Amino acid sequence: MLIDTGMDTEHCFNALDRAREGVGVAWSDIRTILLTHIHPDHMGLVRQVTALSGARLILHNADARHLADLADLEKARDFQHRVLASAGVSAETISKMETSLEEIRKTFYRLEPDVPLSGGETIGTTIGDLQVIWTPGHSPGHICLYQADRRVLFSGDHILEHISPNIGWQPDHDALGEFLSSLDRIAALQVDLVLPSHGAPFRGHREWVAKTRAHHAERCDLLLAALDGQRKTAAELIPSLWNRPLSPFHYRFALFELLAHLDHMERTGRVRSCDDAGIAKWSRL
Repeated sequence: MLIDTGMDTEHCFNALDRAREGVGVAWSDIRTILLTHIHPDHMGLVRQVTALSGARLILHNADARHLADLADLEKARDFQHRVLASAGVSAETISKMETSLEEIRKTFYRLEPDVPLSGGETIGTTIGDLQVIWTPGHSPGHICLYQADRRVLFSGDHILEHISPNIGWQPDHDALGEFLSSLDRIAALQVDLVLPSHGAPFRGHREWVAKTRAHHAERCDLLLAALDGQRKTAAELIPSLWNRPLSPFHYRFALFELLAHLDHMERTGRVRSCDDAGIAKWSRL
């Protein structure tokens, strides 16, 4: 089983091919491709690897649906434009962000899993059964894999040793709330080794969870302080969390993460939003 495939670039494919040769695995030996989630650096090479191996694809239902929306480029652009405009982002900045995302958008394509997941499944492997744990937040259908006997967690992007994964706002989801609840599910497991999708294996998952929960609590407190006695747009709140210039590409991720925090705070009774001539403005309760 291959967990995630890497970005759809020649460089990434060559790196994967060398790694495959290094462990003595033929392409035809890969019978299953499992995606922890559908971001381009994880699902990009699925078509190429499937063509070489004939492997089946395993993916969570929620991410398959989310990917279908992202692969509809016109729909994805329209959605982003509406969200950014409502957040108070200028037309000039929106245009720059669209340009910065044009190439990466082309790497999204629809995938129909041979085995759709909903969480709670067990996948039999030669190292023992792997428990599928649905951990939404970084994406709607993100999953981790847990091997109980070896106390090993394949964490995808849910847990990364040196950074907190981006948690972007999603319509009709409390993305940050789902992420925090998912962290609690992982913290309850007996884990001796975390195998993340980025970086080296590491230990201490419960300490990481506690630190990450504190990080997001601090972000919420900073937003509350910035809203003291005022109504502000999400764009106006960006400097309260990022006190440095952001490229158009990174500005998009920053804004959606900020919106996820505001949405979570509204759902938990700390802030409220109102519509002011098509612009969303936020205030403290």
